[in-house]
Amino acid sequence: MILLEGGNVFANAVPFDHKDVPAILKTVNSALEGTGIVAIPVGSAASPKPGKTSGDMDVIVDEQAVLDFFKATDPKAARKALNDYIRAKGMETAQTGINVHVNVPVGSEHHQVDIMVTANAEKIAKFHTHKIPSNSPYKGINKQLLIAIIAKNKHFLWSAWQGLFARDPAGKKAGFISDDLDKIAQEIIGPRATAEDLSSVESILKALTPEEAAKYLALAKADPNWKEQPITKEGTNEWFRNMLNKL
Repeated sequence: MILLEGGNVFANAVPFDHKDVPAILKTVNSALEGTGIVAIPVGSAASPKPGKTSGDMDVIVDEQAVLDFFKATDPKAARKALNDYIRAKGMETAQTGINVHVNVPVGSEHHQVDIMVTANAEKIAKFHTHKIPSNSPYKGINKQLLIAIIAKNKHFLWSAWQGLFARDPAGKKAGFISDDLDKIAQEIIGPRATAEDLSSVESILKALTPEEAAKYLALAKADPNWKEQPITKEGTNEWFRNMLNKL
């Protein structure tokens, strides 16, 4: 399973307050104006919380739109064309793996935007839109890992970029089941589950039975990719600093 996990590519790119998400996104989409390609925010940028900071912004664009505009022969060529097009618009770019990184100027600062070119972007963006409770120790990657673990234990395979698949007897990806979040929730949680139940680690655990919640959370915490954030308790110095940043 591929998860969004950014890294610093540009030396002068600095973290940004979530209040600046609209301005950063507008700059990227202005560079793409007239192409039919639209950058859709995912991860924390999809539900920004002013006062919170992020090191980079994750967005996705639709693969078919990129292929069509650049008349590219394959996704690799499409990503290269997209990278070169944005660079020609005056912004610094770089490619690592399947990502196109853009050093976006906003005011006197620069911020890193990571663009992933993916099929069916509008629907897939919903897989990476979260409703994480305030002061939660969990991030989007935790939610994705938990979904993958539950799916595996129920003989499914979860792809955060395609949807839910069956598994063959060898445990490999088999028939496609759905990319509809309501249907996926019903398959891995229960017949009354909805997409809302898959919006955060907390909502997933609440939708499961207590026994299932304890079992799957324990399995998730044992995964080497599982990382938790420290909880900032009300009244601490860190809490006061966060409150001041929101003023």
